[in-house]
Amino acid sequence: MNVKINTEVLELFIYYWQATADREKVSDIFLSELASRKELKVLFNDEFTSDSIRKVLSSITNREILSVKTKAEGRFWNNNMWVLEDLGITMGMMTPIKQLNGEQFESLVDKDLTINFIPGHLETYYWADNQLFINFFKLATDFETGEVKIEGKSLEEYIKELLNSK
Repeated sequence: MNVKINTEVLELFIYYWQATADREKVSDIFLSELASRKELKVLFNDEFTSDSIRKVLSSITNREILSVKTKAEGRFWNNNMWVLEDLGITMGMMTPIKQLNGEQFESLVDKDLTINFIPGHLETYYWADNQLFINFFKLATDFETGEVKIEGKSLEEYIKELLNSK
């Protein structure tokens, strides 16, 4: 079985975060297209939609207050603001993701699988069809070792546990 690592949405968010940190204007068209990405649909519910993503990202890039928000929108806003505080840490968290090799997980699955890394809001991970979605905002750097962890485990260990529990 084939396991693919998908970071496309995360790469688009990195562009957004860098442009916003550099005080560049990010177009509404880009924000709308980003918010409409199929990989983000797993986040959607009655209180969080593609318009929620667009609204939150627009308020951040335009330096406007997000006054009316749901719990998920507020968490998404906070997570994005946290990333903008130190892009160095964010970029450091990208390295282990980019170094992941899907082949190391193939023995744990019985059908093709895509592991997506997305900026989420409330949950640490989501399953949909043959896809695992991991919330990038739940990763943390262990400042003593420099290792990126999720829920206290290495990224590889965490993914293996999720695949074994499926």
